[in-house]
Amino acid sequence: MLKCCVVLVGFLLAMVVYAPPSEGAFHLRSPYNTGIFRFEIDNDAVWKKDSNFSNGWSLQYHTPCYDGWDVADVPGLVAWVGTHVPSMDAGDAIVRYSYGVGQNMLTPGDLSMETVRNGDLPYAGTVTVSANWQSFNRDVARNLQVSVGLLGRQSFAKEFQTFVHNDLGMGKNPKGWGGQRKTEPLINLGYQYVRRLAYVGRYTNGWAGQLAIEANATLGNLYTSVGSGLSARFGWNIQEGFGPAPAPPGVGFYQAAFLPKPAFASPHSIEMVLGASGTGLIYSTLYDGSRLTDDDREVSREDVMGAWLMGVNYHYFELFSIRAHFQVSTKLLKEDLIPNALPGKKKTHGDVSFGALMVDVYF
Repeated sequence: MLKCCVVLVGFLLAMVVYAPPSEGAFHLRSPYNTGIFRFEIDNDAVWKKDSNFSNGWSLQYHTPCYDGWDVADVPGLVAWVGTHVPSMDAGDAIVRYSYGVGQNMLTPGDLSMETVRNGDLPYAGTVTVSANWQSFNRDVARNLQVSVGLLGRQSFAKEFQTFVHNDLGMGKNPKGWGGQRKTEPLINLGYQYVRRLAYVGRYTNGWAGQLAIEANATLGNLYTSVGSGLSARFGWNIQEGFGPAPAPPGVGFYQAAFLPKPAFASPHSIEMVLGASGTGLIYSTLYDGSRLTDDDREVSREDVMGAWLMGVNYHYFELFSIRAHFQVSTKLLKEDLIPNALPGKKKTHGDVSFGALMVDVYF
């Protein structure tokens, strides 16, 4: 199954060398071509769970769209990377640069134990800073992401979860953070390619729908994987291009690959989103133990995980957008090999299901 994922992703990434011509103006002079500040939170509480992937949050900034890296208002090194990395400076595309900071936390199912049992998922927290180079038009989008950060105590995941659970009274006291994964530096590279397969209707001031396919690959000690997915959007006055999916920091992709609306467009928009994806996980220090430290605690897991997504987006293009998405996944961890819960306690969940809320502010 993993080999099939690799072959599919390789085939889709090979399409990077060809992109169909994009027609029409990009509306870069429109008042809707602005910078974007995004707050995203991903949490499994929506499914009444609190284990495996427990919580993630990020703060992101996405620049306005530009004709090319040579005219983009970005630091010189950023422009140099965008110009010299293959496929990121296509002549028929517009570009934008993004960066963000975020935190993830993983916990076992039983938060009352100070020592996690052998074979169960250790507590883990990460903090990462990510930079993204995005190049896109109406038909294709390319996203290069570089993430660096820390795993361990310096992520302050313990302090964050303790504050939310204990001080705010939103959960049980997590007692096992003293045995969290050991500190190590994190570095991850990622590349995402999305292609529009079909569309119907009128994007601006009308009803429209779009179908898109995606391939992605990541390399690093946080997450080494290959993946592919299919997504559909339908609604009124929907964004042209490619909308963001939930992006746990350092693992998912920060993205804003949508074209500015023309000046005459209504500021209101509503969208429904459906998606399905498959991920082949090759290595992650969160589940497989460290290659840099002596923290070799490994959790039995599957090589491939599937996920389904449903969401709704509301846009008021003069000020903000709100996206609420819900993901359900297959089992990543082999639950039959995870220690059974003690009486009255919860066993660690094998799936990575969560809800995501993304709020964009335009300025």
